[in-house]
Amino acid sequence: MKCGTMLRTGAGVLLALLAIAAQPSAWGQTLTTIDPQGAVFTSPVSINEAGQIVGLFADGNGLHGFVRDNDGTTTPFDGPGPFGTFPTYINAQGSVVGTYYDENFNVQIFVRAKGSTTSTPVTKLEVPSPAAYIYLVTGNSAGAIVGGFSDSNGKPGGFIRAPSGKFTFFEFPPAFLTTGFSPNILAMTPGATIVGSYLDSNFTMHGYLRTADGTITPFDPPNSVGTMPTSINDTGIVAGFFNDGSQNGNLRVFLRASDGTYSSFDTPTLGSNGAAASLNASGAVAGNVINNICNGGIFCTQVDFSFLRTANGTVKTVNDPLGVQGTQLGGINASGEMIGVYYDANGMQHGFAAKP
Repeated sequence: MKCGTMLRTGAGVLLALLAIAAQPSAWGQTLTTIDPQGAVFTSPVSINEAGQIVGLFADGNGLHGFVRDNDGTTTPFDGPGPFGTFPTYINAQGSVVGTYYDENFNVQIFVRAKGSTTSTPVTKLEVPSPAAYIYLVTGNSAGAIVGGFSDSNGKPGGFIRAPSGKFTFFEFPPAFLTTGFSPNILAMTPGATIVGSYLDSNFTMHGYLRTADGTITPFDPPNSVGTMPTSINDTGIVAGFFNDGSQNGNLRVFLRASDGTYSSFDTPTLGSNGAAASLNASGAVAGNVINNICNGGIFCTQVDFSFLRTANGTVKTVNDPLGVQGTQLGGINASGEMIGVYYDANGMQHGFAAKP
């Protein structure tokens, strides 16, 4: 199996375009390769409720974005900058948000209007002061955008841009500001509740929620000695990973309900790190974990194992015919449609869509 994460780059990636092919899997989905024309590397990053997919691909001319409609039509696009396009989210209406590097290699934000033609507008989003340096951005199904930044003095903060265009800036509590590490902003509900993570002064990771009224609440599942949230659905349920101190620190998946109660489950393969746990409205979770496999304690490889937890609580290992050297699940929508990447016999990365 192949090492890495959903957004993977690698030197010397040489790959001819695979023909788009669909085939049934052992876990009740039909998988389709979704590499754009000319792609040598593909990474889908977000799927909306209509089944539209946005992602990143590389060809001989750099890094680009793409939108794939539910009928299979795939449209490449580029942000306003010359050094690559990095989409992060597609909302329910089909608008895309992401980042790009400008002429000075500073990270900037782009917004691509809804539509899937080469002429669909892609524009720079101006973030006012105090944001001096942007470091991440995502959105929600209502059309709002959330991001993290640091000011001219290096102090991190966050912003929310409402669909109306109004910006709201917020600070993180001092306990969140571990030297050298900025708090993560991971996802946002339609009501502007944000989920993220931070490191404390002992370098232990915790989750937090920020509600629309500005209240920030740290959280950890019971017995957690390290909490890594990765997603929140539109009803406010959070999914992620935690190291269970009652089980020798083993990695497990948690679900935090909107009332603050927890449930948890084990993945079929014990992982050393959690890479993704994406939750849909019905409670299904698609994700993957990483194992560090070492040869004699000297040479170590990160190996990915994917899992699907259905809405009824059944947890399955995902091992599919497309992924000769590994399959990573990275997203799931309310219809059970999923996105991910797989690695062929040469270890090269392709995107896939999966439909029930």
